[in-house]
Amino acid sequence: MEILIPDNWLRDLLKTKATPAQIAKYLSHCGPSIEKVEKKDGDYVYTVDVTTNRVDTACVYGISREAAAILPQFGIKAALLPLKLKKPRTQGSLSLKIKTSEKLTKRVMAVVLENIENWTTPEWMKKRLEATGIRSLNAVVDITNYVMTEIGHPTHVFDYDLITTRSLVFRESDKGEKIVSLDEKEYSLPGGDIVIDNGEGEIIDLPGIIGTKNSVVNQNSKRIIFFIDNNDPVKIRRTSMGLGIRTVAATLNEKGVDPELAEVALLRGIQLYSEVCQAKVASKIHDIYQKPYLEKKIKVSKTFIDQRLGINIKKEEIKSSLDALGFKASWNKDALTSIIPSYRANDIGIPEDIVEEVARIYGYHNLPSTIMEGKIPERLSEAPFDFEIKIKNILKGYGAVEVYTSSLVSEESVYPKFALRMKNPLGKDAEYLRMSLAPSLVYASIVNSGSKEPFHLFEMANVYIARQGDLPEESMMLAGIFYDHSFRQAKGIVEAVLIELNIDVSETPEDFINFKASSRLVFKSKKLEVGQFGVLEAGQIYYEFEIEKLRKAASQFPSYKPIPKYPAQIEDVTLTFPARTKIGEVLEAIKSSDKFIYNVELTDIFKEAYTFRIWYQHPTKTLDNQEVEGIRSKVLEVLKKKFGASIKE
Repeated sequence: MEILIPDNWLRDLLKTKATPAQIAKYLSHCGPSIEKVEKKDGDYVYTVDVTTNRVDTACVYGISREAAAILPQFGIKAALLPLKLKKPRTQGSLSLKIKTSEKLTKRVMAVVLENIENWTTPEWMKKRLEATGIRSLNAVVDITNYVMTEIGHPTHVFDYDLITTRSLVFRESDKGEKIVSLDEKEYSLPGGDIVIDNGEGEIIDLPGIIGTKNSVVNQNSKRIIFFIDNNDPVKIRRTSMGLGIRTVAATLNEKGVDPELAEVALLRGIQLYSEVCQAKVASKIHDIYQKPYLEKKIKVSKTFIDQRLGINIKKEEIKSSLDALGFKASWNKDALTSIIPSYRANDIGIPEDIVEEVARIYGYHNLPSTIMEGKIPERLSEAPFDFEIKIKNILKGYGAVEVYTSSLVSEESVYPKFALRMKNPLGKDAEYLRMSLAPSLVYASIVNSGSKEPFHLFEMANVYIARQGDLPEESMMLAGIFYDHSFRQAKGIVEAVLIELNIDVSETPEDFINFKASSRLVFKSKKLEVGQFGVLEAGQIYYEFEIEKLRKAASQFPSYKPIPKYPAQIEDVTLTFPARTKIGEVLEAIKSSDKFIYNVELTDIFKEAYTFRIWYQHPTKTLDNQEVEGIRSKVLEVLKKKFGASIKE
């Protein structure tokens, strides 16, 4: 995700004399990538690219913490300025009941504030929010967005007086329940979504995503509930994507915001409401935190770090880098123990993660590098992808068009018993890893079937075969599908591709599932089955080859045949055959009937008449008409006996 941070806001939390250009440069070297720095309204605004696993940096405080750790590595003094927050004294006893469960929320905090005197957002706050891309509405709402942008935890406000039951009950929605959001859009919930109702079944919030119209504050509100909820990120993601509501709060919550931040965000909000709106605390601070964060420790040896980095970094330097990031690091001889801060708990879990933190703060650019060395392959064909590129170029030369389709398919496209299903599929059409390219190519041909011209689509991609107790076997496959081609045309193209790859194959008819009966050929090179070709039950002509088997069968260098010294005599012979004669066998019979038949081709077909072009050639002389006539008679005799052929008059 991309966030915007004004420089003057950053310097509220970061003490440094670094220029905006230096901050952008050095953070990009070792931390979050600063995509650009723009000058706006007398200030500089950083555009920061935050990766999904680093939601802790999706706020001003998180970027300040990173800068405080990174800038000193480049000789620039920097220090994180802690927020000065105090827990307020309760000055009222307004009631509020909150009911939730562990499976829905990790932590819920709330406080009732009263005597809202000012609704006008101060100019400094308004400028900062608008610089981050957030529209200023009023002081009460703007404070929630300000706290979220500064601290990194989404917050929310309710109108206390609109919730007459004084109850907030977390539950899962029923399918079809409806809400009207604060921007007056109606949504029908799919069911299983986290919602808050008032204890009487009326939904008053879609927590972590968007507020609802029936509890939203307005300028007549005098008492508000400042509310913070840390919810199940999986449910937040599913609801947000399902309803198409992509708020900043939802984007943060679905990434797993640190529940420990809730108290910091609550106290910061109370502080701002007191200073800006002259609000007073009117209830106790509610805090439902059923499973507080337990400190996680990771141990790693100095040897382990040195081996992984290929460089010896001093112990003091390693400890200093980790401490600056909020890790509590300590050495016991050569063993380093790091206590992981709560805001990195989802990201740091193994010793290699500690090494990565040390490496990035030290600077990847400072790690030793070695120029690649070794023998350069003598032949380009030894390059890993050369064979695949060669096949693609050959196919394109025959007019084929390459397509790219998703490796995730629906249940109807696989055999569910043998296929691998995704744990969290994006939808019914992307539940399984495909076992064949056929369903994808069939769909692609149907989508493009409106074309007035014949076409040939092909794809080269992995299929995934499940293995017991192991990762799936990934096989690179070549597959293609023909639209509006005859069987002979399609087969001729496939055979031509195999010839150009110098693969000598034999063809065996074999029936198989998904193919029409007696319409499938298996291609074999010696005893190795390299692929198949035929007519699918749906009617399309389809072929499929395993790339590795093609590679093994292909001859890198074709055998050399010198150009004959003596010219060939060439003639066309038109023959008729009984129905269902296999012309491929006829071609083989002609060629093998005499040693002086150099080549034979099928050049034309009309009804049951087939025209063959035959080359008669002798290696040491030019054949005369009488010799050719003798060979021809021999060929015709063989064809008559074996296939019942007759000359077409």
